Amino acid sequence: MPTVVERMATTLAEAGVERIYGLPGGEILDFIDAARRTGIEFVLTRDETTAAFAADAEGFLTGRPAVCLSTLGPGAINMTLGVANAWLDRSPVIAITASMATSSVPYATHQQIDLNAVYRPFTKAAITLDGRGTTATMRGACRLAVTPRPGPIHVAVPSDVARFDDPIDDTASWSLSPPPPGPPNPRALGFAIGQIRAARRPVLLLGLDLDQRIHRDAVRRLVDRLDVPVFVTPKVKGLLPEDHPRFLGVCGGVAGDGAILDFFDRADLLVGVGYDPVESDKLWHRTSPIVSLGPMSIAAGDYRPVVDVTGDLLRTIDAVIAAGPGPYAWTDLEMSEFRRDLTERLRPSSPPVQGLSPYDVTRCLREACPRDTIATTDVGSVKFIVSQAWRCDEPFTFLESNGLSAMGYALPAAIAAKLQFPHRPVLCTVGDGGLGMRMADIETCARLRLAIPIVVFNDDGLSLIKVVQRKKGYEDYGVGYGHVDFAAAGVALGARGRTVRTLDGLAGAVSEALAANGPTVIDVPVDPAEYHAQTAKAGKR
Repeated sequence: MPTVVERMATTLAEAGVERIYGLPGGEILDFIDAARRTGIEFVLTRDETTAAFAADAEGFLTGRPAVCLSTLGPGAINMTLGVANAWLDRSPVIAITASMATSSVPYATHQQIDLNAVYRPFTKAAITLDGRGTTATMRGACRLAVTPRPGPIHVAVPSDVARFDDPIDDTASWSLSPPPPGPPNPRALGFAIGQIRAARRPVLLLGLDLDQRIHRDAVRRLVDRLDVPVFVTPKVKGLLPEDHPRFLGVCGGVAGDGAILDFFDRADLLVGVGYDPVESDKLWHRTSPIVSLGPMSIAAGDYRPVVDVTGDLLRTIDAVIAAGPGPYAWTDLEMSEFRRDLTERLRPSSPPVQGLSPYDVTRCLREACPRDTIATTDVGSVKFIVSQAWRCDEPFTFLESNGLSAMGYALPAAIAAKLQFPHRPVLCTVGDGGLGMRMADIETCARLRLAIPIVVFNDDGLSLIKVVQRKKGYEDYGVGYGHVDFAAAGVALGARGRTVRTLDGLAGAVSEALAANGPTVIDVPVDPAEYHAQTAKAGKR
């Protein structure tokens, strides 16, 4: 008779799980071995947070549940950061932790923590397996993880329950697909269409609630029909090619936000298509007139959009197109002037002194990498510029942590992307702060022979926080690191290492790294003065 962990592994394999990221402990070894015998690869990471970030990225890329794993106690607590990131970035993840043996619970306090209570605030469900009906429970968890809004599920496995025989099998056929969405509310849809038709200067805002696999073509039809300015949030970069004549930029806590918010002030209506305020690091959405078209409501707390049309987004988009709104008052000249203004705000206003320009580095990387490159970026100053200046033309070619905005995301995300798409070029851009948090997993890349250029925007500090300090009138304090030779550190961890101080040197180093048989850490000294200039123009709303 199959054990609990054997039924878990079989169900995950049926759901399309090919690998599990994690760091084992004795209490979870039964499950790891059952997964191995089922054909699921175990990817050993140096840290449980890395495992959860990697699962988050894989779930985002595939739309299927991705799995991270830890032991009980400290391992389970360490994994929470990446799981919380999956919660706010809407990624389907199954987070499996060991837990205290049921026979020990009445007597033991060592490593005894209520893990369901810990995980419940940032998961769609927190479950402890009891040895009966494991197949049905795991099927339900996988289906719930991908049901809109997608998100993480926590599954705790008591170390003794793991070995129990589970007599209850579920032989019924099942599908990972969630139930189809219902139709949009006719009254809300009619009101929204009326608002869109009455507007003179609407702007389209594309966001995280769009399923890029399902909605891509419909969104492009809508963009072409309305013929108005379009902005995207970072999590859907690439859904609309950035060379599209109506694409104007990326909004949501990135460089150029000041120019974008000024542009929004010239609009009389924002049409959010899958827009989720979780991607806004400021509260401009609270006072902006937004018509929301999406699969789920974006109302939260005291916030309400002008109208909230929920349900089947394909039907909603088709209805808006069929209504024939427009033409509108925007001119090609206005949009061209905005693009020039945004570019001028991004470019360095004076030659860099202490290193290379982060903007120029980003543009150089884009030119050096193939069009289909999957780029990951970290949080901090590097996210501020790369999110805006890196150009994407296809969905799922750009990954960053945005809802939670967690540092340390970029390298684990690059690992997941390269494992999922081994023949695609993958680039990791990261600041010295973010790589310092995840540096041990350079060894993971080396062990797995992942040809990832890891480009470190190195300014020896937390420049974005330093900017805020100066705005508040504080002294620079607690935001400077000692210098780290990341190229040498990369070599010590099994990677190739390069330090480059010119754009030509950077382009050559990236080309070599993409053709290598393992990771390359490329240390790029950058001038933080550019971050200060860009942040000063970013706006406060």
